Amino acid sequence: MERHSYIPKTWELPTSIRKRLGETVGKQRIMDEEGHLLVLLHAPPVAEDDERRTAVVFWRNPAGEWKSSPSGGGLSALEAHLSAYRAMIHRMDDEVEQAKTPRQYFDVMRHMHPMQRATRSMLDVLQAARELRPEESRLISFRDQASDLERAIELVAADARAGMDYSLAESASIQANAAYESNREAQRLNRLAAFFFPLVTLVTVFGMNEPQKLMKEQGFWVVLAAGMFLGLLVFSSVALRKK
Repeated sequence: MERHSYIPKTWELPTSIRKRLGETVGKQRIMDEEGHLLVLLHAPPVAEDDERRTAVVFWRNPAGEWKSSPSGGGLSALEAHLSAYRAMIHRMDDEVEQAKTPRQYFDVMRHMHPMQRATRSMLDVLQAARELRPEESRLISFRDQASDLERAIELVAADARAGMDYSLAESASIQANAAYESNREAQRLNRLAAFFFPLVTLVTVFGMNEPQKLMKEQGFWVVLAAGMFLGLLVFSSVALRKK
């Protein structure tokens, strides 16, 4: 396997450039040796590629001719390369608009961060290429397009972060309201338990007697009233403590 298989074998690159090429494309950059300009870019990245980037290479020979790989066409392929980035950014923008939950925003941002890095690096490379070959007027347009893409992905990322923050805040608010309602229900139950506890205790104590006989006892209603009175006292004590 050739050490730099992403470079076509038919390209007559000088040895000074070939020695600088690795087994993988590495970071986006340019090489300017002996009148040859080699531009190494990355295809639009995705989160699933595990940081392994696909090389998109452009070569300008000393005669001013441009060639490209893996797609041919020279600078026309560079135009298509920028269009691929533009299409992916538009798709991410649509995904941000459709996202509703923190998980959906996270999935978009997971794909967005590699795109941000790649777009920013591509802009730096095309700016350097423009400075090295000022006579190549089409590089101005490509540099400007890359600059627009860099701004676009930053705006989409800002929208995603804002949406994520809002959805997290909304989720936290819903959980807080649910906790508040649960706490109110628990307070009601505590007050009911406080009211009936003395009465239940008394009923338990006298519960071993038959109801008919118990109700005929002279002290039954006194005990019942005392239990309700004690329940009110405990209920009031709990209510005041909650406040």
